[in-house]
Amino acid sequence: MERLQFEMFANEILSRLPTKCVARLRCVSKQWRYELSSHLFASIHYRRMANNLYHKVIMLTKTSIDNHNLIGGKLEISSRKIISFPVDTHLSNLIILASQYGIILMCIQWRPNELILWNPTTNQFFNLCDKKPKNFFDLREDAVGIYMDSSNDLKILLLQRRKDDVIPRVYSRKTSEWKTLTFLKGADYGSSLYWWSSGTLCNNVLYFPSPHYWTPAKSYTVAFDVESETFSKVSIPQHTGVVGRQNRFLTIRNILHMFIVVETPETILKLYKFEDELWSEVSSFSNVKLFYSFDSWRNKVAENKGDTWSVQFDRCGIFDIQLGLKDVQYFHDAENFKGLNNVAAYEETVISPI
Repeated sequence: MERLQFEMFANEILSRLPTKCVARLRCVSKQWRYELSSHLFASIHYRRMANNLYHKVIMLTKTSIDNHNLIGGKLEISSRKIISFPVDTHLSNLIILASQYGIILMCIQWRPNELILWNPTTNQFFNLCDKKPKNFFDLREDAVGIYMDSSNDLKILLLQRRKDDVIPRVYSRKTSEWKTLTFLKGADYGSSLYWWSSGTLCNNVLYFPSPHYWTPAKSYTVAFDVESETFSKVSIPQHTGVVGRQNRFLTIRNILHMFIVVETPETILKLYKFEDELWSEVSSFSNVKLFYSFDSWRNKVAENKGDTWSVQFDRCGIFDIQLGLKDVQYFHDAENFKGLNNVAAYEETVISPI
């Protein structure tokens, strides 16, 4: 009875405290450490912290891992702190694949490729490729996604593309094991003609953009229902003059959105939302600026006054969009930061990758 009462106290009261306070309270006693380290407490704490306007942003550069404050959707350049990665490797080998629940999924190239689950707040990490064959993860061919099921089990979905086939594997934090699922029948997504990016989680569904390199009309998104662990195919808005390929979706107000570049006499970016199984256009932007490298874009970050949005497209560089007041208010609720590779927003939580 006493333990049950303390569990309720922890989940209802202590879960509202900042992450650093929770870390200090773990040192009070063995009971406090046990309760405040449970996966249930961590998931409750995350849900409360996710509603906070205060978040963090990690940027991978050639010389450092920069950590910034993100308040109300605006990046505070003056808050920059350099943090270290817990695995010994050169910074040029690191790539950010996904971010969810305060956990960042990293790839280390050339070791061979490894998948690392990392909580930058607690600095805990876990190597998902440990004791696996060296070709278990292929950065160029495979796609990944992070989700949590109804039992608070943190899971990683890995879509392996091997010999023109797609093999879905799911890692469970609870069992510390991988299991193999069944993919869509008759789909040819294993072909090298398709390009994949990391999955975007929206309303318990992971969406994986899978554009066809040469025929935009063949581009779809693969949807994965995290509860039933089944796949489906969803069409995307089509344009005959697509310059870039949609790189990542983004979630705004719990609705899936995506950008498409349309080739006209001038470059136009179109934003669509997916609602009630249908795509509809939200905005069209012609006042865009193109950066061909991450470094050139980063040099301009300090000038961001909240009236720009940046999105990265495969082989097309980074588009910086000038926003009007209405657009600024709309993008304020986006759950990821600027849609860029090697840049990730996250919440400070105590969720463990182990």
